[in-house]
Amino acid sequence: MLLYCIMNFTPKFAVDKMLGKLAKWLRLLGYDTFYRNKIKPATLLSIAQSDDRIIVTRNHYFLKHPFPVPILFLKANALEQQLLRVNEQYPLQRKKAFSRCPLCNNVTTSIEKEYVERLVPEYVFNTQEHFHQCIRCGKIYWNGTHLQKALAFLEKIGL
Repeated sequence: MLLYCIMNFTPKFAVDKMLGKLAKWLRLLGYDTFYRNKIKPATLLSIAQSDDRIIVTRNHYFLKHPFPVPILFLKANALEQQLLRVNEQYPLQRKKAFSRCPLCNNVTTSIEKEYVERLVPEYVFNTQEHFHQCIRCGKIYWNGTHLQKALAFLEKIGL
């Protein structure tokens, strides 16, 4: 962990299939987070190694042997505790929060309001001014109540 802090390195994560909610929240915080809900541990290890990622897991497979990538084993079931444990080991920052698609992990980019009129509900189009779109899956995001709830959750747990 110290090496990551000294070098001001932004960690990239590979999250196992047991931690889908955590993967989503790491993405919401702006962290490059690989996640697939059907993946074998050996495949996850291979991806982490080739992409220089930290494995975050609840799978005991990763406790049995030393591996050539950092492994963060989580005992907690609750999302709050999982996020706090990741933060303890790899301090999480919110400076790039909401810059990644929580579904596919790619970055989002600003999109002019005129281009989303047929892509979002009419009420959203009429009440929102700023939109972002995932460059891969095309999903449109805006600053609605979901953003307020996410920020409140992060504040509540101290992130």
